Amino acid sequence: LLPARAADDWEEEPEPFNASFYRRSLDNKGYIFKPPYRDAGYRGLDLENNTIGILVSTAVELSIGGKTLKPAVVGVKLDLEAWAEKFKVLASNRTDRDQLGARRCDPSTSCEMDCEANNKDLICVLIDDGGFLVLSNQEDHWYQVGKFFSEVDANLMSALYNNSFYARKESYDFQSVCAPEAQSNTGAAPRSVFVPTVADLLNLAWWTSAAAWSLFQQFLYGLTYSSWFQTEEVVGDSMEARETSCIMKQTQYYFSTVNATYNAIIDCGNCSR
Repeated sequence: LLPARAADDWEEEPEPFNASFYRRSLDNKGYIFKPPYRDAGYRGLDLENNTIGILVSTAVELSIGGKTLKPAVVGVKLDLEAWAEKFKVLASNRTDRDQLGARRCDPSTSCEMDCEANNKDLICVLIDDGGFLVLSNQEDHWYQVGKFFSEVDANLMSALYNNSFYARKESYDFQSVCAPEAQSNTGAAPRSVFVPTVADLLNLAWWTSAAAWSLFQQFLYGLTYSSWFQTEEVVGDSMEARETSCIMKQTQYYFSTVNATYNAIIDCGNCSR
């Protein structure tokens, strides 16, 4: 790693072959953008004190004897704050920004595609092939970089999927482990009263005599072998807290091979865009 201080905050897999960026770079052409993974409940700190790095990697190809080999993968980490400013310029459709004045979006005129001047009216995002947010011109999106885009903007992600920009594949993990659901017995429904039969009473009498005889045997053993029955404090796990086996449904999104653009009004809750 260069520089050497970059190793202090390197969070990738120590074994390169097991790292996702390494395998994705070998299996795909071009550059792979890998933002840091953020779960749904992540809330980032101030970016000035907690800089986010976006890993960009690609495979090195060599042609030897008519065969293409990929002996290595190289990459760099991009500083989010610095490249977000460059992204605003690259995502705009203006070729000469110095000669043209900044135009704001106006309801009566066509909206200029300027991700910097119109950052309050235009949402410009860069999403990877799996549907995860990489870059955005919205500062309130920066701490969400690395999240699945549906967690950032569910309406826009739904529109991208419905218009075939993204496809999805569903699979089932039959050996997954899940936390048990809490069972509540506080309902107000009437409960039936158990009425024992004669057979139940006879069965109960047998179990009572068997339990008494077992306790008597334990008492005799305890007197004879008292050192064998030293009590120890044992902390048992609650049955309700144990994880159980389950079947988990997994959904993976991937970028479709169709190159398309569309212009439509998207419903976004209490607004439209």
